[in-house]
Amino acid sequence: MTPGAWFNNQSIHRKLVLINVLVIMMALIPIISIMYAYEYYDKRQNNLQEIRIQAEIVSDSAAAAMAFEDIPMASEALATLRSSPDMLRATLVLENGTVLATYQRKNIPSMRVIQAKVLRTPTEELTWNRFRLSKPVYLRSKFVGTLTLETSLDSFYRSVIIYTLVIFLATTIGLAVSLKLAAKLRQSILDPLSQLMGIVNHVTEKQDYNVRPMTTQTDEIGDLSRAFHGMMSNLQERDEKLQELAFYDAVTGLPNRHFFQERIEQAVSNAIRYQMRCCLMFIDLDDFKIVKVTLGHHIGDDLLREVGNRLAGILRNNDMVCRIGGDEFAVILENVKDLETSVKIA
Repeated sequence: MTPGAWFNNQSIHRKLVLINVLVIMMALIPIISIMYAYEYYDKRQNNLQEIRIQAEIVSDSAAAAMAFEDIPMASEALATLRSSPDMLRATLVLENGTVLATYQRKNIPSMRVIQAKVLRTPTEELTWNRFRLSKPVYLRSKFVGTLTLETSLDSFYRSVIIYTLVIFLATTIGLAVSLKLAAKLRQSILDPLSQLMGIVNHVTEKQDYNVRPMTTQTDEIGDLSRAFHGMMSNLQERDEKLQELAFYDAVTGLPNRHFFQERIEQAVSNAIRYQMRCCLMFIDLDDFKIVKVTLGHHIGDDLLREVGNRLAGILRNNDMVCRIGGDEFAVILENVKDLETSVKIA
């Protein structure tokens, strides 16, 4: 299954969550990457610059000691490097290649150097975890030797790790807050849609068109709800018309044959159940065809309506008159006390 097909098969809620996460991540990743790259480069440059400044200070303080080959004074100049936790080694080499003084951190393997390379130009060697710097030392413009420093970049990587953790924590918190806010905003979209789905299921199962979506939104979802409201009204109106056409006569407005059949079955069932009487009358109009032929169909329809109105006007409230054919009417009398009552009504 392709990613597009998989995405299309997901629910709206899951789609919105995925879209929110992707949008947030696409916004955060470039910003975080640029910030991280800048911070990495800036910290690295600052760390190297601090080492260069230390080399400058040590070379200035050791220049006289190197000119006069004063070992205690030279050692004292290198001793200032103990305050730097990343300093691994330092060497003062005289002009003739003799090592005048050295400094080495206690927790690293010792190296004894008697002769060393003399450099008259500054050199720097940088690896992923080491920085080696060689700097010529001058006293009043006279070259007196070379200072070599070798430092670890552990503090730099510690600061990078701390910065990474801070960025990760801030990103996680920001993402969580963003998703929480997005979840609340999603509900404003999903709740009306869920309401519409509930109404659709209710109408499908119960065939009840009286349920309406309630919304005051003015966005697309509000438009959808109002359109659905109008559709439900049209369906209800159509259903009522269909009901009327199915059970009522279009000319007289009286119940038709289908309604009559249902009502007579119900009347007989109630009479049997409750030990009552019901009465059925059939009425037709003599010579009705002559009226239609001589006076026209519209006069015939007027006559049928008038007959229906007169029959309905003299019946009791619980009785019913139906038009079951062309000029045929049927009257259902329910809860009749005796036959005499039916005869009087007839």
